[in-house]
Amino acid sequence: MVSFILIISFLLHIIALTAIFQLKKQVEQFQKPEDTNDILEVFETYLQEIKEENKRLQEDLLKKTPKEYSDMNDVSHLSVANDTTTANHPSSTEKPYETILPEDDKDDTVESSLQAHILQLHNKGLPTSEIAQRLNCGKTEAELTIKLYKKA
Repeated sequence: MVSFILIISFLLHIIALTAIFQLKKQVEQFQKPEDTNDILEVFETYLQEIKEENKRLQEDLLKKTPKEYSDMNDVSHLSVANDTTTANHPSSTEKPYETILPEDDKDDTVESSLQAHILQLHNKGLPTSEIAQRLNCGKTEAELTIKLYKKA
């Protein structure tokens, strides 16, 4: 009689462990899509913010006069923080993005990109909100530029 009860107990334990294992699998399957949905929601939120900032920037650009454009091109107050191109090419003695101009075109200027301005101001220790205000760009754009620069 004792052996019969032990066999039934053993079978019930196997059934219970199998049921617990199956329930664990189902719980794991339900948790994965939620994580994916959360990530998708975050990306969609960032994309919306970037679209809004781009729209605002386009509106600001349409309102600017030609004099304001020439003021934006004046970068004499910004300094170059890192010169990575000369580290990669030690034989190069030219500054990055500097072009050699013919002598008759001396009034041409070299412009730095918005990303370069963002990184220069970030290296000076300015917060992203102030960088965005100074350069008339979106705060998210400045943050993304800084994050991408840190990854590289």
